[in-house]
Amino acid sequence: MDGDVETLYENQLWKNRVEGHQRAANTTKSREEAVKTGRHMAKARRSVHIVRTEDGKVASRDDYRTSRRGVPLPVEPE
Repeated sequence: MDGDVETLYENQLWKNRVEGHQRAANTTKSREEAVKTGRHMAKARRSVHIVRTEDGKVASRDDYRTSRRGVPLPVEPE
């Protein structure tokens, strides 16, 4: 979905990219740092954080589209 944050490995760098955009928001050599930054981005955007393995498979998917009280936010129609 557009706006979700994706952490991926590309050209020997870990990157965080907001889906719908072509350029990475940030890059690092450390997977752990990229995942941490991507998680913070997804929480701030109230979106989904998708972490991929080096070969492109989905390793994890965390949904931060809930309010601060844990109530699901309304889903916008696609």
